[in-house]
Amino acid sequence: MKNLLFIPCYNDTKNLRKLLIEINLIYKSKFDILVMNDGSVEEVLLIKKNKNIKIINLKYNYGIGFCLKFAIKYALENNYKKFCRIDSDGEHHPIYKMLNINDFVIGNRKILFKQNYFKISSKRLINFIINKPFKLNIEDYNCGMMGLGVSAMKKIKNDYFINYPEPQIILKLLKENLKYSILTIKQRKRYSGSSSINFIKGLDFFLITLFFVLNRILNSSND
Repeated sequence: MKNLLFIPCYNDTKNLRKLLIEINLIYKSKFDILVMNDGSVEEVLLIKKNKNIKIINLKYNYGIGFCLKFAIKYALENNYKKFCRIDSDGEHHPIYKMLNINDFVIGNRKILFKQNYFKISSKRLINFIINKPFKLNIEDYNCGMMGLGVSAMKKIKNDYFINYPEPQIILKLLKENLKYSILTIKQRKRYSGSSSINFIKGLDFFLITLFFVLNRILNSSND
């Protein structure tokens, strides 16, 4: 087995437990699983040990950028051929389709339920500021569901992406002329709880991505 499923988790232990049960029932033979507890302040992850699940508990909250960099390095060092990342809230399904990777797979969520207004607004703004200057037609730059082949992992293994790394990774890999595919999924409702994206975080996501896009445009004009 040389497919690694990476699940970062921060204060979402209840959902994570349910997700791991589901994954092991449906996909056990397809993935090894790497869970990274990013310094959660809630109860410590007490998950039944399983030979295909590795859990890393961080003492502090380093953010998704750090966790993703660590996980990609782990995948390469352990000779995994395919790297798949999903969120811990149970919204992403079916996971196995990410195994049909060109160089990388971009998740595209079709949401069939009422969603947070700020998430919808930030998504539309991000689509506009990226698609317009780069002449792209990608619909979901901040989907936490993503698949990477070895070539894609090697291209970004030395990069450090700050919070909200998804659009940064996509643009980086497109600049490297890697082939991608879009995986459209029907996004399920979270097992429990609510999204952490509020007005402040939505604005933060927009500003960080805007800065990254402007920097990429300036660098491209100087090439």
